[in-house]
Amino acid sequence: MQTQSCVQMAEEAEKEHKKMFDKYSQQADDIKASYKKLLTDVQSSSSRVCKVTLPEMAKSVTRAIDGLRSRYNIPATPA
Repeated sequence: MQTQSCVQMAEEAEKEHKKMFDKYSQQADDIKASYKKLLTDVQSSSSRVCKVTLPEMAKSVTRAIDGLRSRYNIPATPA
């Protein structure tokens, strides 16, 4: 009788262990997928900053400098 009870407890413990393992495996897979998406988003944002934002900022600075030159009658220096 004790042997049967012991076997039953061992089987239940094994089932619980498998449930926990499956749950952690699923969470690990979810985290990996989330990390991959984050990396993709970061790369996309970085690419946009390099391709769009920096040139826009350079144009804006150039316009601001030209505006100041015009305002204070400073001739543009030849490059």
